[in-house]
This record gives sequence, C-alpha cells and structure tokens, in this order.
Amino acid sequence: MNDNSRTVTSRARKPLDRELENALRKVFGFPHLRPGQDKVIHSVLDGADTLAVMPTGAGKSLCYQLPALQLDGMTVVVSPLISLMRDQAAKLVEAGVATAVINSTLSTTEEREAMEAVTAGEIRILFVTPERLVNAEFTATLTGKDMPAVPLVVIDEAHCISQWGHDFRPAYVELIHAIRTLGRPPVLALTATATPSVIDDIVRELQMRRANVIHTGVYRDNLHFAVEQLTNPEEKRARAIELARTLEGSGIIYCATVAECEALHAALVEADVSAERYHGKLSASARSEAQDAFMADDVRVMVATNAFGMGIDKPNIRFVLHAQVPGSLDAYYQEAGRAGRDGEAAKCILLFELKDKQVQQFFLGGRYPNAETIRRVAEAVRDLAR
Repeated sequence: MNDNSRTVTSRARKPLDRELENALRKVFGFPHLRPGQDKVIHSVLDGADTLAVMPTGAGKSLCYQLPALQLDGMTVVVSPLISLMRDQAAKLVEAGVATAVINSTLSTTEEREAMEAVTAGEIRILFVTPERLVNAEFTATLTGKDMPAVPLVVIDEAHCISQWGHDFRPAYVELIHAIRTLGRPPVLALTATATPSVIDDIVRELQMRRANVIHTGVYRDNLHFAVEQLTNPEEKRARAIELARTLEGSGIIYCATVAECEALHAALVEADVSAERYHGKLSASARSEAQDAFMADDVRVMVATNAFGMGIDKPNIRFVLHAQVPGSLDAYYQEAGRAGRDGEAAKCILLFELKDKQVQQFFLGGRYPNAETIRRVAEAVRDLAR
C-alpha cells in the first residue's frame, strides 16, 4: 500500500449522533448500520479521503447517502452505469431526498430543468457519469457563480479507475482534474473488490490524501458455493437447464461468449424456462427491455455475458450459475456476488469442463501483445531515441 493511504483497523465504534440516527431510521428505514458502514460514514464526516472496499450487498450506497444529508451543499456521485444511477435516484426521491441525474439519455429540456434545480440549490445529491464530469464545460458550470458548494465527491465502482480492473473506464483516470476544478473536496471511493494493486491504483490516480482504506472483507455467509465438473459442452448445457428449472427464485446464468449466451437462452426457452438474454451485441433498447423484465420479475432467469451485472440491485436473486469459467477470480466474485443481496441464502454454482480454459486463453491472447510485437515496439522506440 502506498504512502498516501492507511488502513483503518477495528476499534471501538463511535456512536452516531441523534441527527444521523433519525435520518437512518426515518429517511432510509434502517434500524441500525451494517458492519463497516459506521467506519466509512464517520471517516467521510470527518472530512477524510476514504476508500471503502465492501462486498456486494453490504450497503455501500448508504455510506454517502447518509452523510450527504448532513453536509452543506450538493454531493456529486460519479456512477458508470446509467441504469444504476437511475435506480438509486428513484429510491432517494421516493425517500424524500432531492436528487438529480445528468447523463446522455436526458432530453435537452430534461437536462435544462435538472441544471435549474442544481443552480437553485434544491439538489442534495447529483448523479453524473464519469464522462460527463470530466467534460470541462460541465465542470465549469458547476463552479459558476451562485452554484452550491460540493462538499463531497463519490466515485462508485472505483475499480474502474485501475488499468488492472476488469471494467477499466478511461474517463475515470481524468476524474482528479474535475475534482480539483470543484475545489478538491474530500473523496469517497467505493468498490466491492480490489486487490492491493488496484487499491494502490485508486489512491494514486485520485491523488487521495492520507486515505482511510476501510476493507470490511469479502466473506458472505449466505452464499453457498459449489463447482460441478462436466465432461463435454452438451452435458454442461443440459445441467444448466436442469438447475434453472429446479432451483427456486430468480437467477442469472453467466456465459463467457455471446454464442453460448444465445444458444443457452434458446435452449432454456425451448425447455419452458422463463428467460431473457443480455449481451453487448444486442441493441441498447433490447438490453434495456431485457433488464427491466428481469428486475420486475416478469422473467425468472437472465442469461448473460459479463456485459450484465455491475451495479445490478435486485435483492431476491436466489442463484447465480456460471455456464463457462469467467476470466478471473475477481470477475467471478463480482458476478457471483449478485446473488442473495437481501441476506437470504443463495446458491453460486460453477459448471466446469476443460474446454472452458481454451476460451479464456483465446481472450487473453487478444488482450495482450505477443512477445514479437513487444520486441518490434522496443526496437522502434530505441531507433527513435537514437
């Protein structure tokens, strides 16, 4: 861990003051905080840069929503997913918290109305995409005359800032410039998983000052993990269909390829399993319709590639199956962790056969340059230097 961060170890919990307790119960409907939330909230309210690594379903959102009600001005939340910010904003508005969302899906009229509410000081929490916040014109608008102060910037899904993260998003690297333009308020970075390398990347790229790194662990005792080894793709697909038919509740089946996603979805529909599919080659409208149907329990099973999932807040997912091995342990934890967000028992089953390894080796081959390419680049650089 680099010199700009320090890990917060377990210690006696500071009690919440009465105003915080009232907001926790009356606004959000929770009788008490979950483990780790109190440390993060106190760190934020103390004005410290904070990196919180908390498992899926541990209540990361409350770690900025509760402080935002205590801070003067408007908290800015950077979220990579439009659907996620839409869902979170809707829940906050329902709870009576003045919230606005600004992203590329808004009409000119909707964006103007949102900015008018911001200018009037009516908004407590503003959700934006990283691409919007790093837009110099937009940031300059937020710092204009009579604009509300920004006492906190929240970076959700902060692992996207890391070149080692599985969801790398280039605009995240530029966020520090926007944060400086806003007057360099305290930063709260949130993620469900982060290796030591990714933690260092986040702290460095956001230039966090003596960051409190609060890691609550990744263990969730309501998730039951299993691996089943099958002998061939046909047997594995049959087993996935059998599990989807017999396991109770809604679930996600992850595939490593679009082809398998399509094939398995078709097989499930043929087997009378209520299922939708989601992958990057579908149109935006088709993906949105599939996600809405799954979230509303209109279909029971979602067959998807890793294009589906980051930020999905559906509490009653009872199983997550992996019909093919994911690219990394970190990716597997992120995807399996979408089960059981309500704290009830859920199953996470990995179906494995030897050809799965070939798929991931193929992906790795296209992701990194081979030795010959590296040699030629090195020679070209050396020649230029001469």
